[in-house]
Amino acid sequence: MREQILNEALSIINNRGNQAEIKALENKRKALEDERFKGLYQDYTSSMIENAKQGKKSDLSTKKSAYEKRLKELKIDSVEPDYFCKKCNDSGYIEGKKCQCLKDELNRIILRESGFVSLEDFDNAKFDIFENGEYMKKVYSKMKEWCGSNFDKTVILLSGGTGVGKTHLSKCMANELIKKGHLVTLTTAFKMNQDFLKSYSSRDLEEKQALLEKYLSAEILFIDDLGTELVQKGITVNFLYQVLNERKSNKMPTVITTNLDLKDIRDTYDERISSRIIDKQTSICLQIDGKDLRLNKK
Repeated sequence: MREQILNEALSIINNRGNQAEIKALENKRKALEDERFKGLYQDYTSSMIENAKQGKKSDLSTKKSAYEKRLKELKIDSVEPDYFCKKCNDSGYIEGKKCQCLKDELNRIILRESGFVSLEDFDNAKFDIFENGEYMKKVYSKMKEWCGSNFDKTVILLSGGTGVGKTHLSKCMANELIKKGHLVTLTTAFKMNQDFLKSYSSRDLEEKQALLEKYLSAEILFIDDLGTELVQKGITVNFLYQVLNERKSNKMPTVITTNLDLKDIRDTYDERISSRIIDKQTSICLQIDGKDLRLNKK
C-alpha cells in the first residue's frame, strides 16, 4: 500500500514535469522559426557550452535577456520548462531526499485514501469553547505527544457525549499522523459492522478475508462512533474481537471514538472486547465531558 501511494505521487509529479518539458519544446520549435530569435538563442547556448568546456562561470544574463525579450515580442512563452516545483524540477527528490512537493502529494493521497473528508490542526485548536478548557488542553497535548510516539499504547479511546469534540480531536490526530508519514484509515462502526455481516454470510473465502483484511492491515485504524451499530452478539462481538485482538497483538494502533462510557462498553459487548480496549498497560482511555459544542454554535 505504501509503495503504491509513493508510486502514484511520483507519477503525478513526474507527469507535471513531462508536461512542462513538452510545452517548452513546442515553444522552442515555434521560436526557432524566427531568424532573429534563432541567432540570439544560438549565441546564448554556444556561450554556455563554451563556459562549461573551459570551466568558466561567465555571466550570460545579458544574452539570456536578449532572447527572452525577443520571445515576448513574438508572444511565445518560455523555451525553458516551467516546472511546478522549482526546487526539484518536478523530480520529487533533492539530493536523494523527498522534496516538500512530494511530501505534500503523499499527504493529499493519504488523506483521500484515509476516509477523512477534512482534517484539523493541533496548532489551531481553541480551548475557550470548552467548559473544561484546561483539561482539554492537556488532552490535546497528550494526543499530539502520542502521535509522535512509538505507539506502545496501541489503543486510544475517546469517550464522551455527542458534540463534545471527539471528532475534532480525532481529525487533529489523523492530520498529525499523516504529516509524520503514517497511513491512516477511517471507518465508522456502522460500516465496519456491515462488513462483518457480509463476511459472516459470504460463501466465498477470498471475499470473507478481504472484508476483514482492510481492518486488520490498516497501519493506524480510526473507528468512529463505536456503539451506534446494531450489535449482534454472535457476529459483531466475535468479529470486533478478532480485529482488536489481531491489531493489539501486532502492535498496530487503533483510535476509537464512542458515546459509550467504560461500563457501557462492557455491557454492550462483552468482557473480551472491554479487556482489549480498556487495558492500562496498552491503552489510553480519555473521557471528554461537556455541553454539545454544535448546539452552542447555533
